[in-house]
Amino acid sequence: MKAPVSHHERARLAALHRNRILDTLPEGDFDLTPEQGEALRALSGQVVAHLESRRATVQESTQVDATLRAIVDGLDAEIGERFFASLVQHLAAALGVQYAFVSEIHADRTRFRTLAVWGRGTFLPNFDIPLVGTPCEAVLNGHMAHHARHVQALFPTDRALIDWAAESYCGVPLLDACGTVVGHLAIVDDQPMLEGTRSLAILRMFAARTRGEIERIRMQAALHEREEAYRDLYEEAPVAYVSVGTDGRIKRANYHAARLFAYPVDALTGRLVFDLYADTPDGKPRAHEVFERFLAGQEAHAQEIEGRRSDGRHVWVSLSMKPIRDGQGHLQATRSTLVDITDRKRAEAALCESEVRLSRILASAMDAIVTVDEDERVVLFNAAAEMVFRCSAAEVIGRPFGRFCSELLWATLSRDIRAGAHGGSHPQYLWVPEGLTARRADGDEFPIEATISSVEVGGRHLYTLILRDMDDRKRAEAALHQLQRANEYLLEEIRTEHNFQAIVGTSPALMALLRQVEQVALTDSTVLICGETGTGKELIARAIHDRSARKDRPLVKVNCCAMSPGLVESELFGHVKGAFTGAVDRRIGRFELADGGTIFLDEIGDLPVETQVKLLRVLQEQEFEPVGSSRTIKVDVRVIAATNRDLDAAVKAGRFRSDLFYRLHVVPLDVPPLRARRSDIPQLVMFFLERFSKQFGKRIGTVSPATMHILEGYPWPGNIRELQNILERAVVLSHGSVLTLDASLLPIMVSDVDMAPSEGTDDAAVAGGGARAAHHTAWPALSRHASLAEVERHHILAVLQRTAGVIGGPKGAAKILHLHPNTLCSRMQKLGIRRPDYDIS
Repeated sequence: MKAPVSHHERARLAALHRNRILDTLPEGDFDLTPEQGEALRALSGQVVAHLESRRATVQESTQVDATLRAIVDGLDAEIGERFFASLVQHLAAALGVQYAFVSEIHADRTRFRTLAVWGRGTFLPNFDIPLVGTPCEAVLNGHMAHHARHVQALFPTDRALIDWAAESYCGVPLLDACGTVVGHLAIVDDQPMLEGTRSLAILRMFAARTRGEIERIRMQAALHEREEAYRDLYEEAPVAYVSVGTDGRIKRANYHAARLFAYPVDALTGRLVFDLYADTPDGKPRAHEVFERFLAGQEAHAQEIEGRRSDGRHVWVSLSMKPIRDGQGHLQATRSTLVDITDRKRAEAALCESEVRLSRILASAMDAIVTVDEDERVVLFNAAAEMVFRCSAAEVIGRPFGRFCSELLWATLSRDIRAGAHGGSHPQYLWVPEGLTARRADGDEFPIEATISSVEVGGRHLYTLILRDMDDRKRAEAALHQLQRANEYLLEEIRTEHNFQAIVGTSPALMALLRQVEQVALTDSTVLICGETGTGKELIARAIHDRSARKDRPLVKVNCCAMSPGLVESELFGHVKGAFTGAVDRRIGRFELADGGTIFLDEIGDLPVETQVKLLRVLQEQEFEPVGSSRTIKVDVRVIAATNRDLDAAVKAGRFRSDLFYRLHVVPLDVPPLRARRSDIPQLVMFFLERFSKQFGKRIGTVSPATMHILEGYPWPGNIRELQNILERAVVLSHGSVLTLDASLLPIMVSDVDMAPSEGTDDAAVAGGGARAAHHTAWPALSRHASLAEVERHHILAVLQRTAGVIGGPKGAAKILHLHPNTLCSRMQKLGIRRPDYDIS
């Protein structure tokens, strides 16, 4: 910066300009009056003053340019803290002041903190002080401030001004795009600061750049925080994530992927992804197929591939992959998720092996085994049946079985089939009365003893008749007993479909439950699983068993409410031959079958009181006597019980023994109802949608937003089981690739304004259909916090409204609710739904 012009220099320049003016006058004598001479001198002075003013303006402009150039050069390419430090250093030097600083205002707008401070030739420590009583207060309230002198006298409480021996101050605010003050820029000097206008102008020039740097740092910090949150979510996710580049090498993998393949995370990065798969037909070749689809820009879903861990063990994964593109649309990497399905694959292999064994047993069985469907046509006819009835299976399969039955035998069999076809209840198996006969293909009748069993497979009722010639009974007795056991448990496993079920969801309530399951599974403690009907208590029991040390032993399931009171003890503890009427053979009880494994007592609250005493002894002593026997059998069984009843209330009412309750209540687990984990509904919907689409051969890939809104708003008194049934019917009735839900499938009209259409809204628009659902009754609003009993009562009333009060029959309320009519009537009585509400016949 140039030095100011001295007084002597100004006088010399004025004389020089005056002489130049006189030199321009013509030569010769001038006869001037005194007045003319005075006027000439005044004019000369004005010209000199004008020239001096223009010279000063040019000099000041040159000085400003030099000042700005010095500051800009010092800030070139600086960012962050280096920018603030360079800014205050060059401002102080260029403006010739002792101090310069830049600040950021606190969120409470009562304090500010400095980002960089320059003072007397060095950087000073940053400070954080209140606004009140400082010259910065006005600036941080949005005003520019210039105090040319006596600044300490103006702000006597500002200690920093005293410490700095400040005489003058100049500051400008830093405003964001909305005009909000985010900080300020200020200079302080120990000399008067007379040229305040120039200083303010220069400070304002750099205020926008400074404000932008503050906002950039804030945005960078926020971005870093979001990145950290995403990184935590990515790394700690319970699903394996892997990103693979176009060169086939892993770019990124999370901790779950590392645990799945038994590698350190850093050992996965950069590795060829094909190293993670086994050298089997279902391993690397299938992985290459998925990778080729990625290079073609295609997605892949639920591809089952055999992997290989670093320790050599094989693992099965379900791989879903989506290509990721850059801003120009070029393929960049994959976003892949891998779900461990090793347990399911092992279970499928075990099922296949069991089916093979069953097929061999059927082929080699000494007894005639015939299975018929609901149309009374033969679907299975084993080799022994061919010998007994003297005809080949090819002649019989698909044809009515009646021609092989005497009138009494056919009446017994057809009665059971008709009962199942009309939704009635019947025993899982029954003995054919003595004295009945069957008829061979050649018309010859022969005396038989037989059993009839019914099972449901894939939604179809099948009825199996196992019979033998009375003359051949002793020869085939052992094989028949083995066949019955294998058939019973295999069909039970198929019916429950545990190999294809999964615990779906990531809601906080479900994740908390699963963490408890992981802890409980490692022990042999008795577990009591409580929860409403349809919440998946059996899945939780299986998860505990599969994660325990007993996973290689059987999990035997007992539905306590499905057994008649007279047969409960026989089912649980077995019986000996002749223990009671009809006990023609020794029966192994469920506890004996579960020896070394786990027994799951479902609906324990329905267990008869007299049986509770024996169960208590088994829990305490791990021993029991079969019905009709005095021989004590010792077992090693872990007990998992489940109930949808309030056992504490049952104990108080005397319906459940308190000592048994406390023996079962060692580790209680509460399964949350679906309405308590609504965030899981979209995942459950897509899970069932994929299953039923495959099952019924439909291509339904998504759900309409309106339908999802209805499903998320519905109270689901039947929980996940009700959701599964609703979606199955919706898929069956759907015609397009987008699932839309007919509102008539939901008996309860959700009247909350957040979850249901407003009054007068076309229900079909919400459901994705074209017709108005005018047939629905507008029930009173169901509170978000309604109790289970209120929701259940509301649900039953809605179904009764649809059926005009009819309970039984194929179109009655019991059929819709999947209940026995007597059970529904009992439930209605408990909930206060009486005949005045409906004319119930």
